[in-house]
Amino acid sequence: MDRPPRLLLAGGGSGGHAIPALAVAEAFRNRYPGSEILFVGTSRGVENRVIPAAGFELRPIPVIGLKRSLHPDLLRFPFVLLRGFAEAMRIVRNFRPDLVACTGGFVSGPVGLAAWLCGRPIWLHESNLLPGLTVRLLSRLADRVLFGLRGAEHRTGGRRKDYVGNPVRAEVTDLTVAGARAQFGMDVDRPTLIVIGGSQGAHSINLAVEAAMQDLISSGWQILWQTGKLDRTRAERAAEGIEGVRVLEFIDEMSTAYRAADLALTRSGAMTLTELRLKKLPAVLVPLATAAENHQEVNARAMEQEGWARMILQKELDGPELVKTVETISSTEVLEHMGEISGRGDVGGAADRIVDLMDEALARPH
Repeated sequence: MDRPPRLLLAGGGSGGHAIPALAVAEAFRNRYPGSEILFVGTSRGVENRVIPAAGFELRPIPVIGLKRSLHPDLLRFPFVLLRGFAEAMRIVRNFRPDLVACTGGFVSGPVGLAAWLCGRPIWLHESNLLPGLTVRLLSRLADRVLFGLRGAEHRTGGRRKDYVGNPVRAEVTDLTVAGARAQFGMDVDRPTLIVIGGSQGAHSINLAVEAAMQDLISSGWQILWQTGKLDRTRAERAAEGIEGVRVLEFIDEMSTAYRAADLALTRSGAMTLTELRLKKLPAVLVPLATAAENHQEVNARAMEQEGWARMILQKELDGPELVKTVETISSTEVLEHMGEISGRGDVGGAADRIVDLMDEALARPH
């Protein structure tokens, strides 16, 4: 190719779609410093914060999720879809990408279809074990379908399929475990449970932690607790006067937080699981009950079968159940064994593996 390549990425609405796309974009920019990279996303998803902050241009298009039950949005869906598709066609025609990569979410649908109609190569990446509706539909048109978890490849079409892992942004810390705990004002010698319900928190998880807090502290744990905005005040009141609980609305330095922890209590989105595995951190997983097609439970069951996580269904989650589950894995030997299992395999480097494959495709004559 006698000019810098142009890469169009689509994916958003949640971090599980936006972060993989961003990680690939950063790896692609490092490989091709003069490349042109453009993102297409929604006007209200997490991509509106993270994509421009990383120095990339984002073009939002109108998009609406397809409801699986009776809902007023069903009446709006075809009209919004047509508007989004028309805007996607304009973007693809004007930008003229050499490759279009979609990482899921409903925004990928119009962009992938527009790319196919314009004769542009379409690559898909699915981060979950159960591929989303958009990826399943687009896979029939795609030149290449990439997967973040083994086993997902059996659930889509596609001319060529490859397992590559889930791309995450490179975040490192030079702190020791003791240094990381000290950074959060915690006891450097005490085993630490990190609670992460996502950037907005998770109310059901927060309620269970509140109910289990005294027993967990009494059994020797300390808690680094990301509550989200809505539950922060309630959590601070519940933790008032209890030594060993650090309440934060949001944790910016996640790499440091993971380093401080011995065990995580969290949801089971694909990107969260990838981050935990990169840090070799065992987990208690509480799948989001309202996740599309229950894909988080599918993820969590697979991780439990691997042996590095325990699952509690949201409907079964309460203080006593949380305490019982943590107690069964609280010994140092068990936690170390689970952590060793979590770090097995080709975890990490997925973004570079994807760009390696893109190198090969871009080098071929078109």
